[in-house]
Amino acid sequence: MTKILITGASGRVGSTLAKAALTRGFSVRGMVMPDECFSVSGVEVVEASLTDAAALARAVSGVDVVVHLAAQMVLGETSVERYYDINVLGTLRLLEAAVAQPVPVRQFVYASTDNTYDPAHAPREPITEDHPQYPGDYYGTSKVLCEQLVRNYHKLHGLDYTILRYGSVLAPNEAVALFRLDWVRGFLATHTAAGRRSNLWQLLAGGHDFLGALDDQIGHRDDNPALALTGPDGRPWAIHTSDVRDTVAGTLTAINHPNALNQDFNIVGPHTTTFTEGATVIAKHYNLDLLTAHMPATLAFELSTHKATQLLDYHPQHDFDSTITTALNPTPNPDYTPVTQGWIPTSDATPADA
Repeated sequence: MTKILITGASGRVGSTLAKAALTRGFSVRGMVMPDECFSVSGVEVVEASLTDAAALARAVSGVDVVVHLAAQMVLGETSVERYYDINVLGTLRLLEAAVAQPVPVRQFVYASTDNTYDPAHAPREPITEDHPQYPGDYYGTSKVLCEQLVRNYHKLHGLDYTILRYGSVLAPNEAVALFRLDWVRGFLATHTAAGRRSNLWQLLAGGHDFLGALDDQIGHRDDNPALALTGPDGRPWAIHTSDVRDTVAGTLTAINHPNALNQDFNIVGPHTTTFTEGATVIAKHYNLDLLTAHMPATLAFELSTHKATQLLDYHPQHDFDSTITTALNPTPNPDYTPVTQGWIPTSDATPADA
């Protein structure tokens, strides 16, 4: 039986992955922060911080595969030095622990992000894995550095790896807030206030007043209508959302798969979600007005899953409509782990897996 360690096991992806891995016959150990509450029946829980090398060594001991999800996503008020100590040096410590075992870990699965492709300057065509990685923020940069560390440990120690670049991962119950006026206003306000600490700062720092443009066209509405955004050329804004179930399915497919070894893959939803599509879905399901606001610049990007389809037989099943349909028809035992914290997507992989 393959024994896997999931770091960030209490997060959106980690907790859902832990449950799904058990059903696939894996032995699962979940790593969480010290004193963090987490319990999934059948999962062995260990406490360790990414800054504690000794605790990481204990967490890795005896496992066959490491799935490294844990990271701090938002820089916030954390110093840059501390941030990179957690994300980059934390990954380095985990890699050292993996190769120092008496029986070394045989596969290191690293969760990266579409942020490495710089969503503020994305090309129109779907982005493939060989697209240049020039991240425009601290988080994406930390992920690029970690990807290189992972590759180097393969060269130095023969540790087989798989790099998975996730998109904006959503649990169904979170998706219901998206593409509505309040969410769009919060999305723009959060990124604008973050300045250079936002992954979209280069898009929003061009002297344009996005919030002003929104208020001029839409104003205040108490009914929180569905809202689409388009750019100056009429092109819809878009983010590549990913249902957490597809993210988990892609991750499970990569574990122990010979075609996954020493490769990187985009693991995202079946297609990008335009704000027009998302707002239309929300308006349909909740019987809301559907409005459109025109922005002074365009945020739009899409990742290609062709490589994962060809090599891993990865076929994501859940577009945004499917995710919302699930949220409206909950089951007693969902195949995802609902989350309760609020979230404004930042075009990232795993916002709850810190």
